[in-house]
Amino acid sequence: MRDLLRSVRGKRLGLAEYDADFYAIVQSVDGPVLKTERIQTFREPGSPSWEAFAEGRWEEALRIAAEPNPELARFFQQLAERGSGLRRLRIVEPPLTPYLIWELHFLRHRADAGERIRVLDADLVGELERDHGTVPELMVAGRQAVYEVRYDETGTPVGADKFVDPAVVEGCRTQVLALLDKAESFDSFFAREIDGTRPPKVDAQ
Repeated sequence: MRDLLRSVRGKRLGLAEYDADFYAIVQSVDGPVLKTERIQTFREPGSPSWEAFAEGRWEEALRIAAEPNPELARFFQQLAERGSGLRRLRIVEPPLTPYLIWELHFLRHRADAGERIRVLDADLVGELERDHGTVPELMVAGRQAVYEVRYDETGTPVGADKFVDPAVVEGCRTQVLALLDKAESFDSFFAREIDGTRPPKVDAQ
């Protein structure tokens, strides 16, 4: 996918501009919204559950994550009514980082709300990454746009580069769908690898 993104120039968007642009496109999205996650540790300031996790308050982080989120449920319902939906590919690399253990607990509730999530072992993208570079952090909005989400050195989101070239959008969409086909269902991965676990050491830095 990185070779496709390198082939054209994207439009650089700041974080607030990216959020506004993405949600505007989603209002008329013409297919599934696809999300890839490859980085193993992010920072999510502004997320109460992540902030509790980052401060070592594990039980509170889980409690907050489990709280009902009507706005999120409405978002997934709206996507479903448009014949779309949000499909997330979470690539995992053992040993799992403390962040990833938290995130997978958090994602369980997003899955319950309607997000379609699959998990892929990093070994299964090894050949792809040797040939084309690390799988990027993407949001693919149907056939309309691809956003490569940008992060600073701490893993904090700072914005995105937007691509609308049809060949780039279709190429990224096709490759993400192919990886999703290889991936394991979230429920089976969570039950086998995550359920009942907690981070051995909380370190959000």
